[in-house]
Amino acid sequence: MEGVFGSRSSRRDIIRYGSAIAGGLVGALAAPAIVRAQAGKKIGKPIVAGLNAKAGDPTYESIARIAAILKEKFNIDADIQVHPSSVLGTDLQQLEAVQMGYIDITSNVTAQFSSFSDAFAFADLPYAIPSWDFFRHLVTSDLWKQQVAKFEAKLPLKVLPPVGAGGFRILWNSKRAVPAPAAVDGLKFRTTASPLEVELIRNWGGNPTPMAFTETYNALANGVVEGIHVQPIWTYNFRMQEVLKYGTEVKAIFAVQLQVMNKSTWDGLGPDVQTAFAAAAQEAAQQANAIDEASEQTYKGKLREAGMQLYTPSGEEMALWRKPGEAVWEGAGKSVDRDVVKAMLSLR
Repeated sequence: MEGVFGSRSSRRDIIRYGSAIAGGLVGALAAPAIVRAQAGKKIGKPIVAGLNAKAGDPTYESIARIAAILKEKFNIDADIQVHPSSVLGTDLQQLEAVQMGYIDITSNVTAQFSSFSDAFAFADLPYAIPSWDFFRHLVTSDLWKQQVAKFEAKLPLKVLPPVGAGGFRILWNSKRAVPAPAAVDGLKFRTTASPLEVELIRNWGGNPTPMAFTETYNALANGVVEGIHVQPIWTYNFRMQEVLKYGTEVKAIFAVQLQVMNKSTWDGLGPDVQTAFAAAAQEAAQQANAIDEASEQTYKGKLREAGMQLYTPSGEEMALWRKPGEAVWEGAGKSVDRDVVKAMLSLR
């Protein structure tokens, strides 16, 4: 598989890729061996995680807390080296790197995985996930397990327990208030590469422009784009309030963060440690979700304090957002397995 590092990348090439990687990838190419210690077990090699969240964010904690839980609950020592804030590369680079084994763990919203697998496309359908409660129910369902199996059968990855990624996305822009889609009127919005998101923005009257999130601040500052469809936590933590002013709570997309581990790394753990690791990852995800849900309102408040104007549509206005949003189900979303969609709807 040829990715961002090229098809013939050597270990030296990887280390040269960036100073941040040089410190983090030493020993990450081989699957970690299990070394028995007198007081328990130890994962013999560091596990390197490249994340797009900063230290303290829920999607950072969902990985960073695994080592402490492994030690406390299972007496297993693990050196999980978490590199935050995309220092190991862009979203796409980290997604490719974990597949090739250059890093061991990464995470991103399900939409960013759409170019690799359509297994979780159903979760990105506009208005598919109506609440935090439904999200928790969905990711423990047989449907989710079925889609995990489909995803893992195609990619060299092990899916870890998912987490929320800041709750519902808000439609932000720098130009004007948009209480209803008619006010969007051609505004340029940064999107992921997901066809579902691209069509959603277009259906609302916007001009979708796919780009890496790490490039978005400068693009907004320079007028390349005029808005984003992003959760409050990421809007605030990436200082988007400096280049945006207006937000609308369209409640179309509840972002799900998919957490994945390189398959060879997972296989190298061995069955007993895999069981413990999965349990620790589940507990860490539950803790992170509790933090995340509680902080959604907090970050809305911080953005208001920073001068952002946040609008909540009326019932009539929300219907105007929902209609073109749900039209995506029969547009770009038509390729999503209808049986999967029916199974999702049956969980409500």
